[in-house]
Amino acid sequence: MSKQEVLVDTVFFHKLSNEGKNLEDFKAVLDKLEYRPVVHPYIADCEMSMFGYFEKLRSEGYIRVAEYSEFLQDDVDKTMYSLQFKDVHDKMRQALEKKGGKKQLDELVIPPNQTIFTMRKSQMSLGDVHMILMAFYTKIPIILTDDSDLELLRGLVHSHFDSDTYNLEILDTADVLMKIAILEETTLSKAKLVEILKRVGGRARKSELNTLWNENHSE
Repeated sequence: MSKQEVLVDTVFFHKLSNEGKNLEDFKAVLDKLEYRPVVHPYIADCEMSMFGYFEKLRSEGYIRVAEYSEFLQDDVDKTMYSLQFKDVHDKMRQALEKKGGKKQLDELVIPPNQTIFTMRKSQMSLGDVHMILMAFYTKIPIILTDDSDLELLRGLVHSHFDSDTYNLEILDTADVLMKIAILEETTLSKAKLVEILKRVGGRARKSELNTLWNENHSE
């Protein structure tokens, strides 16, 4: 059975792998769901490449870094992608402004001699926008992210990208663990799932995980 490719962001990778200390947990969780992690080239180059444990999984072939040529065939595609990038980023900025929370985004201004593919600026959610657009272009159905604005991203995707032929699911680490908890056959024990859940900051969902596990296992 071939694995389902899923897009993975930096925070999800760091949390589930415990910043590289538990790479086997990262593999075990994704393998159980038959997920193959794929990383957007921008995120790989600008966020993940500095971490040795990411490069280890990349060199092993466990994590695949996508090529732009897979979803941007020519200059017309790149121009359209760039316009959509600015539009999505602006909608995200406006949504955060309306929400009124602590996190806010500056208006996207591309510096001279740079593009959305080369620009780097922290706290701008550039990786999030790249990942959403790549998912839409490639029709990859799942994004794994532990972004603090998960619900905002879900709402944005639902409003602007879901259609009768394509639905994009955005999951965090806790969501993924819940999916494993309902499997009747799994090599990951309930204790292990709870351990991971606590480690990634999902203690509030421990009761939910226990309930799902107990409903699907006799032990």
